[in-house]
Amino acid sequence: MSTEPNSIRTPAWYLAVPLFLLFAGCATAPDPGQYQNWQNVGYDGFAESIDIVAGSNARDCGFYNLMNKDARKAARQVGLGCAEQAFSEGVAFKFGTVRLPIDSYAYEVLIRSPDGENWLIVYDIIVDGTDPQIWFKKCESIAFPRRNGFYEGKDCIEYDGSNDPVWNGT
Repeated sequence: MSTEPNSIRTPAWYLAVPLFLLFAGCATAPDPGQYQNWQNVGYDGFAESIDIVAGSNARDCGFYNLMNKDARKAARQVGLGCAEQAFSEGVAFKFGTVRLPIDSYAYEVLIRSPDGENWLIVYDIIVDGTDPQIWFKKCESIAFPRRNGFYEGKDCIEYDGSNDPVWNGT
């Protein structure tokens, strides 16, 4: 308590709420319907690069905005079911998500190419559009464990796509 007469103490939440609202305004999630047909995914050319790797006949298991509750549910039920089935059939496919881990958008894509290569690709960019980074993993196999509801790469190796003409749009 203050020793000054007639002083008023400001509750901490008076300061925290405006800061939260300020940050939330910067980190507004993309529109959940924005990803129909993989439009506006990642950077310009990202979806086209995915299509090159997946092949023209790849099964499209969808791209889901995990920041949207309904899309999260659909990703688990529809998208992952599609990816798991395509993988078990040995069919080329693509499946992707976007989420907001802390201060960046993480676009994650799982691809099985026509020649049976399994790719895990993560494109990460700060919410203000700075510091883009991309990681590639080429995996021997993909597991779809029920305990975490998504997928895991098995026996993966890092791939340096920086000089690969397919991924030069980063």
